[in-house]
Amino acid sequence: MNKGLTGTLAKFFTTILLLFFVLGFLSAKTTTAPQFYEKGQQSQLNGDWYSAVEYYHEAVRLNPVYGDAWFALAESTYALGEYSLALVYLDTADQYAKEHIDILNLKGFCYLGLGQIEEAEKIFYQVLNSFPNNVESRFGLAQLDILAGRLSGAENLYLEALKRQQSNRNALLSIALVSQELGKSKEAEQYIELALRYHSNDAEVQYVAAWIAFLNNDYSKTERHIRTSINLNPKLDKSYELLASLLFNQERYQEAIDICDYRISHNRNLATAWYLKATSLIEQNKYQEAYNVFESGLAAVPQDEVMRTALENLVIDQFDIEDLRREKWAKFHINKAKEHEKLYESSQAEFEYKNALRLDPLNTEARTAYADMLDRKGQQELYLEQLTFISNLEPVSVKVADTIEAYKSLLSDTLAVRWGVDPFYIDKTQWNLGIYSYGTDTQLLHAKAGLVTVKAIENQFSGINTINAYGHDVSVSYSEAFRLARNNNQDYFVLVEMEENDRELLIQATIYSGRNGTEAGTLRFYRTGNDRYAGAMRRVCKAISDMLPVKGLVLNRNADDILVNLGTIDGLTKDSKLAVVKAGQLRTPDKGIGIEYDDKDVLGTITINSVSESLAQGRFSRKGFFDRMNINDEVVILPVQEGEEETLNNSLIPSQDEITGTEYPVLSRMLQELYLIH
Repeated sequence: MNKGLTGTLAKFFTTILLLFFVLGFLSAKTTTAPQFYEKGQQSQLNGDWYSAVEYYHEAVRLNPVYGDAWFALAESTYALGEYSLALVYLDTADQYAKEHIDILNLKGFCYLGLGQIEEAEKIFYQVLNSFPNNVESRFGLAQLDILAGRLSGAENLYLEALKRQQSNRNALLSIALVSQELGKSKEAEQYIELALRYHSNDAEVQYVAAWIAFLNNDYSKTERHIRTSINLNPKLDKSYELLASLLFNQERYQEAIDICDYRISHNRNLATAWYLKATSLIEQNKYQEAYNVFESGLAAVPQDEVMRTALENLVIDQFDIEDLRREKWAKFHINKAKEHEKLYESSQAEFEYKNALRLDPLNTEARTAYADMLDRKGQQELYLEQLTFISNLEPVSVKVADTIEAYKSLLSDTLAVRWGVDPFYIDKTQWNLGIYSYGTDTQLLHAKAGLVTVKAIENQFSGINTINAYGHDVSVSYSEAFRLARNNNQDYFVLVEMEENDRELLIQATIYSGRNGTEAGTLRFYRTGNDRYAGAMRRVCKAISDMLPVKGLVLNRNADDILVNLGTIDGLTKDSKLAVVKAGQLRTPDKGIGIEYDDKDVLGTITINSVSESLAQGRFSRKGFFDRMNINDEVVILPVQEGEEETLNNSLIPSQDEITGTEYPVLSRMLQELYLIH
């Protein structure tokens, strides 16, 4: 044979063999839609929703009519809180998937997440009408009951589900969690024991068992179950989160830090890991290290409001007033205030400017902006005070200097000038308030969140000169708070409770008399979305300050002309009438919030004829033959309606409740997760 032909044939066959080898190699590397689906199922089981979404997207890209993959994609998208998008995927799954009932149930849960309660309820009842024994739809109806605060109704639905499937994992875990919330700890443990008997090799079952033990302060049992959960599923991050919280509560701070570092190494966006690490360092008095961790955590997760508040508390408590880092964190609130001003949200803007000034009292940008707000509100005296303060900090422009002189001239004939007093130094404190974090701390997302909130409330009240608020630095029981309040002569004490999940927040503040410990009112605020923590804090502080009535002192007198430390900012107007009561004889009522005094201690009345922002002058009319009024006697505003007696009638303050979502955010979130993990 021709050698050239032989060589050509040899090259041809070699090329063919090489081509087959390459094609075989590429074929071996190609992944099919079912393989992507299986990878997604494993990621979903581990709670790794992001990876699950990626795998399911690949599966439906390769096979657009893969109904099971579309449904699983909807589940994972739901887990990420994208309920509207999950509904879109479910509509596609409905065209190709076999399990129509599962699709309907998940649609119901999506409508729950969107707050469309009627749509959700309609779907769950639709399923039950066709399939009376369907357990998942009963779970949905139970969630509706929990949203409405009907825990007993949810409990009954779970019990009905158990009658149909005695070993159903989700039913056993759900009834255990609801029983725990109802205070039925023994029943909760019994249901958990049943769940462990049937499903001991399930990481989620071990996790819930650990959580219930954690709530009951049984830390040895908590650790046993949570480490078992980790062994069964090393990728279940929330197990590490609970373990870190357990170690923190046991004061095993370095071990807690090690767990946090492990979590951060796998995902730098875990706010709870950064927060708990920094809080553990604070407990060890390592303030600079804690600050650095907080700073890194907020760089990774800037929207975590509780972590930001904890950092700000640290800055206020530990850093010198001239520390430049104060300016950095104050800038955040200045920018927020400017955003609110653009939307004409003046109260929110004022709240943020005050936050900036608490962080950085020497910040002239924040103080100037705050002063301008006071000027727009017509509070010229307070405006002048702020400008004068700024001029004492640094040289001001000619324009500002001229403004100061103009306002001094304008206010040259005020009550303060006439009586020779400086309003800036007048003590207007009317109420002593104790703020306490109630109960034991079993927070998962933010350890000691109650104490962070107490400190933040104390800081908020520092801008209200009529209230002297003291935030206690240790969580307490009711009896401990009552004892401390009574020993420290606090008029009222507030027990703060906070509950949150990654999307919702509930703050409850119950107010009690510091004199006799009776409940005087309850404030409950629910928030979701952005700025939920700041919004709830603002409402709580405003509600408390609005509940407390006005009282003041006699500052000076000239014959029958009397000067008192109340003004327009306290609600006084010309012709207002005040009762003058012997010093020390005003008291809080036995029930509710208000002021009481005996008629025998009333010395007379004052009719106001001149009023400024912080001061008022009036004519005194004595009661009886002798004039017994002295400087520092107390005054209260009398009602002006015709026909009312000239005594200050206190009235009970009704509970204020702004709950518009679930009253049980942690419970609700855990039950949602149970539904998704199969």
